[in-house]
Amino acid sequence: MGHVALVGAVAGGLWLAPVPVIGVLVALGLALWIRHPVSVALAMLALTSFMGHRALVGLDPPDAGNLEGWLTLLDDPRPAGSHGVRFTARFDSRRMAVSAHGPVAGRLNDLLAGEQVHVTGSIRPIDTDDDWARWRHEVGRINVTAVLDHAPGSPIAALANTIRRTLSGGAEALDRPARAVFLGMVIGDDRAQTPATADDFRAAGLGHLLVVSGQNVAFVLAVVAPLVAGRRPGQRMVVLLAVLALFAVLTRFEPSVLRAVAMAGVGIGAGALGTPVDGRRALSWAIAGLLVVDPFLIHVLAFQLSAAATAGIVWFSKPLAAKLAGPMWFRVSFATTVAAQLAVSPLLVATFGPMPLASLPANLLAGPVSGPVMMWGFTGGLVAGIFGGWPAALIHAPTAVMLWWIRGVAAGAAGGPQATLGAAALTIVMIAAIAVVIGTRPVRVAAAGAAILMCVMSIASTPRPSPGISALGQGVELRRMDGHSVVVLTDPGAPRSVLETLRVAGAGRPDLVVAVDGDAGDGLAVVALSERFENLLIVAPPLHRVPGAKTVRGGDTITLGGVVVTVATVDPRIEVTMSRAPPAFMNAAAG
Repeated sequence: MGHVALVGAVAGGLWLAPVPVIGVLVALGLALWIRHPVSVALAMLALTSFMGHRALVGLDPPDAGNLEGWLTLLDDPRPAGSHGVRFTARFDSRRMAVSAHGPVAGRLNDLLAGEQVHVTGSIRPIDTDDDWARWRHEVGRINVTAVLDHAPGSPIAALANTIRRTLSGGAEALDRPARAVFLGMVIGDDRAQTPATADDFRAAGLGHLLVVSGQNVAFVLAVVAPLVAGRRPGQRMVVLLAVLALFAVLTRFEPSVLRAVAMAGVGIGAGALGTPVDGRRALSWAIAGLLVVDPFLIHVLAFQLSAAATAGIVWFSKPLAAKLAGPMWFRVSFATTVAAQLAVSPLLVATFGPMPLASLPANLLAGPVSGPVMMWGFTGGLVAGIFGGWPAALIHAPTAVMLWWIRGVAAGAAGGPQATLGAAALTIVMIAAIAVVIGTRPVRVAAAGAAILMCVMSIASTPRPSPGISALGQGVELRRMDGHSVVVLTDPGAPRSVLETLRVAGAGRPDLVVAVDGDAGDGLAVVALSERFENLLIVAPPLHRVPGAKTVRGGDTITLGGVVVTVATVDPRIEVTMSRAPPAFMNAAAG
């Protein structure tokens, strides 16, 4: 019944029709009386659609104007630009997107989700066409102009924040990049991750490791379950469910955690009642239940990816492992990684474009190490946070080694050929994987050969920069001549997007970066580029705001081997030209 309940819940989450209450009650009554798959599916459809439509009607936007009142933070404040923060909060029983800048942002930056703050500011409704906000129940935007007071929030929020601050304090023993990755993997705090780190993990298909995921729930239960193994089933269920609830609060109700917590809760409850369920039915009931509570989740990409990855694992990893050769640890690891990657790949390709080919080997190399990081993070990490100092450094010594390996895998993938699998190639690989599972030996060999051929072809077709001027997108131009490259930042987007654009284009290390405006946007992009490539040569116009940039004026020249870059003008922005140095100039330079 779990699978048909899931079908009905998904249909209801997409339909969101105004089903009357009497219709929902009749459908539920028939499902309980008849217990037929069709009646169960219809009952879930009616209930989920009713809840979803009710939520849509409840998206009542506020009137624009000034405000003074208490906000309850629903997530942790994160940077917005160079001098701002943004977060989501509840105000007047409605969910709001909140931002602040300047000194006010500094007063909000150290707060955590669940805490409350008394503010003044302005409020305006969110555009009704903003689907991203709608599916997150946001109805307004608040700009905070003053902070008057703050409070710790509810006891469970205070407990969760104490744990987060303890883990963060212990992680001070790690260097800054490792600490950012550690906090993302263990508690989902990705705020300190730099654009270069995020881009490395994206290139390796390891982006799921930078945020808390369903794996963390399994590792938490692996730590806690032995401690209550001797208790009665009812007591064990209460303790484990309480731990799951606290973990959900601790990780800010991330969609992947919600899926894993619900799935684990189904398994724990069924086990306590003496009717255990397998992973497939537990997944179906968990997703169906979550969609009843919040039908909007069906539209959230993170939830879709989590559900797809788990479905791939519970449905295909075991039969795939049975078809493989080699030791059990390798077959299970390989089959789990392949099943999860293939299950999420259609969503990734449809949303982000071609999928990096490096994702499979990178997950095979980094995945087995990520588990110990997560488990040690919740055990040794808490002890490190309590003691601090040299005990924390000693406790986190193995953590540092494991993070060094994971970061190295990600950086290696980012620095290698940027081969990708598009929709057509990915379809062939998926068909080949299915053939490996269900086919005979000759079919499996042919399917594996086809998959390998597609991977080789994708590597051979990796883009390489060509001479001349290429507008790469994200406000980035790449100019190449005689093996020398100049990156021109015309109006750069998010720093991470700038890095990804250059990486996908195969640009490599630039010889010169030109910040044509020298504004804050250029500055943020240059900081990301400087993290990726050390000792960059950067130029910017007078009165610029670009760290480490050399100020240039019209008529200045920069020599890059046999290529001369000439600054034509700096008013209102820099314009440069590239030309080959004349032989006389080259001879003089050589002399």
